[in-house]
Formats: sequence, C-alpha cells, structure tokens
Amino acid sequence: MKLLFFTRKIDRRDPRVGFVSDWVDELAKNLDFLYILVWQKSSAENLPKNAKLIELPNNIFLKLLVLKFKLLKYIFKVDGVFTHMMPIYAILVGCFSKIFKKKLFHWHTHSAVGWKLKLSKLFVDEYITASKESLRLKTKKKINIFGHGINVARFARSNNQDTRNKHQTNINNQTLNIKKFIILSVGRISPSKNIDILIKIAEQIKLSDLDFKNKILINIIGGPGLISQNKYYLDLIKEVREKKLNNIIDFIGPLAQEEIIKYYNNCDLFINLSDTGSLDKVVLEAMASGKLVLTSNIAFKNILDEQLFCSSKDVDYLINKIKNIYLLDENIKNKLQNKLKNEVIENHDLEKLIKKIIKLY
Repeated sequence: MKLLFFTRKIDRRDPRVGFVSDWVDELAKNLDFLYILVWQKSSAENLPKNAKLIELPNNIFLKLLVLKFKLLKYIFKVDGVFTHMMPIYAILVGCFSKIFKKKLFHWHTHSAVGWKLKLSKLFVDEYITASKESLRLKTKKKINIFGHGINVARFARSNNQDTRNKHQTNINNQTLNIKKFIILSVGRISPSKNIDILIKIAEQIKLSDLDFKNKILINIIGGPGLISQNKYYLDLIKEVREKKLNNIIDFIGPLAQEEIIKYYNNCDLFINLSDTGSLDKVVLEAMASGKLVLTSNIAFKNILDEQLFCSSKDVDYLINKIKNIYLLDENIKNKLQNKLKNEVIENHDLEKLIKKIIKLY
C-alpha cells in the first residue's frame, strides 16, 4: 500500500516535532511507499528508502498554488491520505481526496474544537485520536481511539543509578555532593501549562522547609509555544532569579528529543500541571522511561493511581503530594513504575498505533 502523509514538518532535531520522524519511520516500515507532504521546511536526513519528502515554498500564495499541483501529481499514486495534527491539512487536501476517491483519515489530539476542525468534517472519512478527551468534536463520523504513539523502545532505557542525581550544593559555605530528588517538567512554556505554580512550590519549600529545599531540583525543559508567549517565558525566568530560586529551579530551554531522553532517565518524578485536558504525550514519555509521574491533567485520572493524580493545584497540597512520593518505599516505587511503563507498552506504543491506522485503509 502507498500512502500520502500530510504533516507540518519533519526534523529529528526539532524540539517540537522531532517525534514525527518516528512516525515516518514506522509508517514506511509498514507500507510499500510513503509520500510525505510537509507544510514547513523540513529535513530529509535519514529518511527511509521507501519514502519521499514533498516540500512547499515559503510564500503562502505560492505554497497554496504549488500544493494543488503536488496533490494532482501524487494523489493518483497513493491508496489513501493521512493528515496529521492540523485540521487545515484535511481541509486543503479534502477536495482531492473526495474527487479521486481516496480515503482520508485525520489524527487529532487537542481538546480545543475550532472552526477548522468543524469544517474538516466535510472531508474526513474517519478521525483517529489518543483518548476520548483528546478529540471533543461532535460528529457522526467514526472516531477511532487508538492511544498515543510513543516510541517505547526509544524511551525504555535503563538508568545508571550510580551516577545520576548528584549535584553540588553549597551549605554553610561548604560545597557538598548531594543526591538530589530531581523533578522534571517538559513541554511548551505557556499559561495553560501552569509553570508558575512550580515556581510557587519552590518558593514555599525554600521558605518553610530548609531540609527538603536542599534535596530537590526542578528541571524545566521547553520554550514558548508562540511568539506572543515569549514575554510569559522571560517573566518566569526573571521571577526565579528575583526570588533567588536558581538552586531549586533550572530553566533548561527547548531540547531535541534525544537530549530530553537523558533528562527523563535522570529524573525521579515527572510533574505535569497542564490544563489542556487531553492526554499529554510528555507524561506518557516519562511513564515509558519508567518514571513516576504527578499530574493534574483530567485525562489521566482513570489511568494513574490516586497518589500520582492531583485533584487540586493548591501549592501546599502539591508539596505534600511531592513529599509523599519522595518518601515512598522503594518496592512500592518499583511496582508503580512498572505499572506505568506497562500502561504505555499496552495502550500507547507507536508500533501498535501505526498498524491500527494502516489497517483502516
């Protein structure tokens, strides 16, 4: 089978879309040929031999014009069309899919329901999503809930327990090597991610618990999702500096996936206070890495044990949650970690997801 895959961008080094390259690899593995249509300038580095990258000009008017010619050229060569993430892609390719009778499936994982998603109903044959919370569109079209696409093999790496978590800390003018309890947050830095609450947690611990203050480190990976959110990001960094929390919170910035994996492997707890309401991929990545997670995201309520889910974003409540996880017996920690990893393996493995998608065609 040959498929046309329409996505925003592929680039293994891109902090935001690096994971799409894994999708491309897995799709190509299960197809005779894969045509990859990208909206933004991409990298064809290490592209599968049975895949072809189709790029468009940067100018929006030329982009739309060239897109029509590209679709006319390649629509005859494929058995179906798969649009990824952005509903506008389903709209742009929709008429061609209908005219030439090519099945169109759209992958969507966002709780927001905008006009583009609503309009896409005119063209999409069926939708594919990670969970019922990840696609809230009211439609008579079939919605396939297949789980997220996590490259389990990539994240399920063993930790080096002898070298991880050791950091230099200055106490009473003495520099000591202390094994830190590392808390990790990964994702876009935007108001919906509630990174400001992590700062409040750090501040409260600094003011009220000197002993625990010297034991924790909060690593925050990611950058602003939009240019308009850059001020929010810079304000957070400024707040950490002004409140002298640099020994507790470290803003690392955006990283490529391979670099992030190192931080997953070296953390003790992954925290996610997102308001998105959809199944956040980064939480599943941490679970696949064999890490404990703590989240307030409602999409995880029925997946996680009670001690790993936050029903409130109250700072004192969250601090108690963190301390309780810190004090967990090692045997209990191991059981929880294995349970979380198995959840991803069983329900969110990329290899299984791609096979389910291809079977639809």
